[in-house]
Amino acid sequence: MASWPYPTLRLAPGKETLLSKRHPWVFSGALAAPAESRLARLADHRGRVLAVGTASPGKALAFRAFRFEDAPLDGAFFRDRFRSALGLRHLLGMEDPGGACRWVFGEGDGLPGLVVDRYAEALVVQVGSAGLEDLREQWWPELETLGREAGVTVFVERSQAGRREEGLSPVNRILKGSLGGPVEVREGPARMRVDLLRGQKTGFFLDQREHRLALGRLSRGCRVLNAFGYTGGFSIHAGLGGAREVATLDISAPALDHAAKDWALNGLDPAAHLRLEGDAFEVMRALEPASFDRVVVDPPALAKQRKDLDPAFKAYKDLFRLGARACSPGGLLWCFSCSQHLDRSRFQEAVWTALLEAGREAQVLGHLGQPPDHPYTLNHPEGFYLKGLWLRLP
Repeated sequence: MASWPYPTLRLAPGKETLLSKRHPWVFSGALAAPAESRLARLADHRGRVLAVGTASPGKALAFRAFRFEDAPLDGAFFRDRFRSALGLRHLLGMEDPGGACRWVFGEGDGLPGLVVDRYAEALVVQVGSAGLEDLREQWWPELETLGREAGVTVFVERSQAGRREEGLSPVNRILKGSLGGPVEVREGPARMRVDLLRGQKTGFFLDQREHRLALGRLSRGCRVLNAFGYTGGFSIHAGLGGAREVATLDISAPALDHAAKDWALNGLDPAAHLRLEGDAFEVMRALEPASFDRVVVDPPALAKQRKDLDPAFKAYKDLFRLGARACSPGGLLWCFSCSQHLDRSRFQEAVWTALLEAGREAQVLGHLGQPPDHPYTLNHPEGFYLKGLWLRLP
């Protein structure tokens, strides 16, 4: 690990524009020479230091800025960033010892590559860059201290997307404490169990919290389809909201088993929960048209890289068309994309094209996004990744 002062990494002449706008990413084409160290002070071509952060030698995304000043990434720096991030969650009323909340969201909290989620008594960490691994002795003690002050007793580490690209081995381990199985959390009226060692992401999709709660308020007496339902978060809220029947569709049998158990955990009638196991495209094509009053289509990221955009656009469009086909007249349809590379305008085009192909009109009731415990900064618009449209289909 490089000690302070870190090696200087220089920008090529005329490449300071984006960094001067405090954008935290620098790509390899903007550098005068490739990075050689995983921690760096980034300077203009004259040698004036503009930022300090982590570097990724040999990668297109070559530098991530942590601070726009010439100062080290030490324990005091991380302590301030962690306490600022948690202070925001307290301000928002989202930090609940029995609930679930994102404590740190990478660039949105000034800590690129780091994600920290709380699930009741457990804290789950994802480290996405080799530079952050080099800095573990600086940030880990500060995070552990903050967690214990907040009542956390279990610390878990999970792999983050892109970790292998940084030359890091996948991780899936308990750092401190012990787990006897899934952790139970509260979300509004719902109780849900989260498998922190085998679940997707850090165990659950915290970014859909507000939309799950909204569906619950709008499901009384309705027949609901939850496509790409995973462990049934949307389904359980619909059931608790008084839905007549809820169908959870997913390709994963273990996820559907988990959903059925959580449905029962919430005291809901098993006869009102329909299990649909299989490929969403195939299963949705076989559904009776206009047979659901509420439809949620929340697929995984289909455009993981920019080169995937064209096939992903077609796949999203087809899924949203099938969702519209399944939605009854006067029903509500939620369409989502969590693909960072599919921007808002392209996403809306996919939904619009899908409705045209389905022969349906739609009223837009809301443009949706990620919740405030997943903040992004104005100088880093790439941090806005979750796009959604809430529609009524007359």
